[in-house]
Amino acid sequence: MSKASQKSTLVDIIYDNIRKDITQGVLLPGQNINIQELSERYGASLTPIKLALNRLISEKIIENFPRQGMKVKSVQADEIDEIFDMRLMLDLYYTKEIITTINYNEVIREELSRNVAEHLEIVTDMTPDSSVDAYIQNYNYDYKFHELFLKCSGNKKIVDMFHYINPFLYSNYIFRRQSKEKNIAGVKEHEAILNAILSEDEEALKEALTVHSYNAKRTIGLILKVNEIL
Repeated sequence: MSKASQKSTLVDIIYDNIRKDITQGVLLPGQNINIQELSERYGASLTPIKLALNRLISEKIIENFPRQGMKVKSVQADEIDEIFDMRLMLDLYYTKEIITTINYNEVIREELSRNVAEHLEIVTDMTPDSSVDAYIQNYNYDYKFHELFLKCSGNKKIVDMFHYINPFLYSNYIFRRQSKEKNIAGVKEHEAILNAILSEDEEALKEALTVHSYNAKRTIGLILKVNEIL
C-alpha cells in the first residue's frame, strides 16, 4: 500500500470514529474540539486528525470559528422545518428531468433499485441493540438515495446546495431514538418515490416526495424537541 493510500485510509478511520463519537454522545453538540485530545484518543498524529476534521467541517458536522476553534455542530428543533422545506423545494423542482433521466438510464435505475432493496434489508434487520455502525449505514443509504435523485436533475448547483444544507445532519443526534417501524416506513416511502418515477407519473412523484418530507420533518422534529426538554 502506498503512503498516500495509507494516509487516506487512516483519515477515513478517524473520520468514522469522530462521527461515531458524535452519534453516541461522546462528543456533544456545542462541545469544543481539542485536537490534541482526539490525537490521544485515536492514537494518531495531528495531521490525519486535522484532515478528518476538515472533512467534517465541509459536511457541516463540525463548525470552525476563526481564532476560537472548532465545535460540534448543534441542530435545534426549529431548524428542522427550514431544512426539510428547502430539501423538498430541491426535490420538486426538476421532477420532469429526473423522471426522464432515470427511465432512460439503466445504470441509475439499477443503482436506485439496489439502494432501496439493500436499505430495506438493513432497517428490517435492525434492533434497539444494533451497533452505531448499522445506524450510520442506515442513514448513508438514505443520503445516497436523495443525492442520486437530485443528480438526475442534471443541475450540479442544486446538488451542491443539497450538500451545503446537509439535510441529514440530524442523523448524528437521534441514535436509537427512532423506531424500527419509522425506519422501515421511510424506506417504503423511497420505494413509492421510485415506483412513481418508473411509472412516469409526475403527480404521483410529487405527492410521494411531499409525504416523505412531511413524515420525516414531523418525526425528526419531535425527537429533537424531546431531546431539548430532556
